[in-house]
Amino acid sequence: MAHGGYARRRVAERKTTAGTSRRSKGLRVEKKPKNSSLKNQIRSIGRMIRKDLPPEVREALEKKLDDLKKQQDIHFRLAFERKIFLRNRKVRFFERRKIERSIRRLEKLHRSTSGGYVQDAEIGGQLNRLKEDLEYVRFFPKNEKYVSLFSGSDDLQVSERRSKLRKQIKANIIFAAASGKELEETGSEDDALLDLSDDDFFVNGSSSDEADADDEWTDKSTKEPVSSASGRATSSMSSDERNQKPYSTRVLMPPPRSRFASTSRQYSSVKRNEIPSSSNTSHRRSQSSHAATSSHTSQSSNLSSNSDAHKPKRKRRPKKKKLQA
Repeated sequence: MAHGGYARRRVAERKTTAGTSRRSKGLRVEKKPKNSSLKNQIRSIGRMIRKDLPPEVREALEKKLDDLKKQQDIHFRLAFERKIFLRNRKVRFFERRKIERSIRRLEKLHRSTSGGYVQDAEIGGQLNRLKEDLEYVRFFPKNEKYVSLFSGSDDLQVSERRSKLRKQIKANIIFAAASGKELEETGSEDDALLDLSDDDFFVNGSSSDEADADDEWTDKSTKEPVSSASGRATSSMSSDERNQKPYSTRVLMPPPRSRFASTSRQYSSVKRNEIPSSSNTSHRRSQSSHAATSSHTSQSSNLSSNSDAHKPKRKRRPKKKKLQA
């Protein structure tokens, strides 16, 4: 009957674990019911309408069904517009940046040069065309696939479609101005998330074009005083001031002292003296007295100097003296 208590213990453990599991089930948080989608709601209401219902209930269900179908159409339209925007936003962003830089370059050239009437007319015509291109990129319809301005110029179908879209955009701008509303801009969302290194226009002509266009994106004048001030502050600080704080932290903590350095040495000296020898007892006594004095002096020197306190000397095994026959 040596193992009878062990079996009882196992049964008690099973009972306790079962009780805790039951209690944990009682403490669980009830899950919230999931919201049914529009598709499931439309399907369930359609099934209810097929049944024999009073006219008032049927009218209410039909009205609710129409509202749900309208919401579903809006959801599909927004998803389609989002898909088209994400597909074409990179091309639109690069084309808009090119057009804006060209406009700034021509405006700067028009301000700097006071040429004749012919030159001013040419610059004005170029500016008008570029502004029309900018309107084309900014207010392009959301539900249409984007047609690029700088590619596919040789294809007749692409050029015809582009001209139709230009007319549609102009009509939308005129209608919005007549109704007193601003036309929604569709070409400026998430532009900052794109990388400029993917286009040759920004890689090859970055040095001269940025200087000529006076682009606020590439203007570094606001960053220069901050960097120069920080450089002056770091240069004015001497090396002694930089090293003062870590040196002070090092000075505050003294090196640790070993408690058992002297006792270990005394123990080693006593152990060295305990070697049995029958011939030279007087030599052993003088050696033990000399070891005691040396340990006392080493202890005093160890307490006086803190630099060597945390470095105790290595223990060496005493050499066994050969017993004289």
